[in-house]
Amino acid sequence: MLKRIVTAVGLLAVVFASVFWLRMYSLIATDIIIMAFALVGGYEMFKSLRKKSVTRVVVDVNFVSDGKSSYKVSEFKLQPMLIPIALCMVIIYPLIYFFKELGLVVTLAVATIISLIIMVVKHKEYSISDVGATVFNIVYPILIMSILVIMNHSKMGLLSIFSTFAVVVLTDTMAFFVGITCKGPKLCPNVSPKKTISGAVGGVLGGILGMVIVYLLFCQFNLFNYMNNGELNYIFSNIPLNLAVMLPLGAICSVIAEFGDLAASIIKRKIGIKDYGNLFPGHGGVMDRIDSFLAVIPVMYIVFAICERFV
Repeated sequence: MLKRIVTAVGLLAVVFASVFWLRMYSLIATDIIIMAFALVGGYEMFKSLRKKSVTRVVVDVNFVSDGKSSYKVSEFKLQPMLIPIALCMVIIYPLIYFFKELGLVVTLAVATIISLIIMVVKHKEYSISDVGATVFNIVYPILIMSILVIMNHSKMGLLSIFSTFAVVVLTDTMAFFVGITCKGPKLCPNVSPKKTISGAVGGVLGGILGMVIVYLLFCQFNLFNYMNNGELNYIFSNIPLNLAVMLPLGAICSVIAEFGDLAASIIKRKIGIKDYGNLFPGHGGVMDRIDSFLAVIPVMYIVFAICERFV
């Protein structure tokens, strides 16, 4: 428990330093932190997908003489392709930096085409399942995490990134502490045996609390006024920040964050691993820390992109 808490505090210190200190001097410095999480997470997913065989059961529609259906069990290994994933890791940041959303599309298109070419050239070694695993590896987590770079350079970069981190961090924290304190019925025992319904409810309350904190820091305490940059002027001049909008957003994103956590747990269970990595003591790897973020980032991006376009 102590190791887990110490590691969490250290991670939060790095995140907040990159967002609220380094970002004052250089947006690229924050980009580097974001891309480091995206690329390391992508590498962990690549290793995890290749680690273990997947059992496939094929049921024969024909019946044998005793009236029972016949079936056969086979095993195959997912083989995400290294070359498209590595190329994606190299080109994604320059493309996003210069072309924003179009950069995401181009990166995915190039990686997919190269995956198909490799499958054609090495058709005895790779199958369409391997192409799917490759594209999945690129999208989850690399492309999704990279959306934060686009948010970082937007007119509401500070608010959007702060809101994302506040909701996810408070959701995870409240879910953990409420769950171990109140316990009670399990939420999804076949997926994640430790998660409880009480923890899930606590997580939603944490997401709401996260948006309350955002509202207080930006609108009541004026904590970021010392930064005196164009982002804040744009936000306060154009965005009607009020709890009637922010509280539902916090609740919705909190639920989505918990589903993202469960989805990552299902992936680990299906490929037979406990953690995606061991980089952070008591927390596993990068993927184990950003799984909730990966579900929330697209939602926050859409919400703030709409605000930026129509306010």
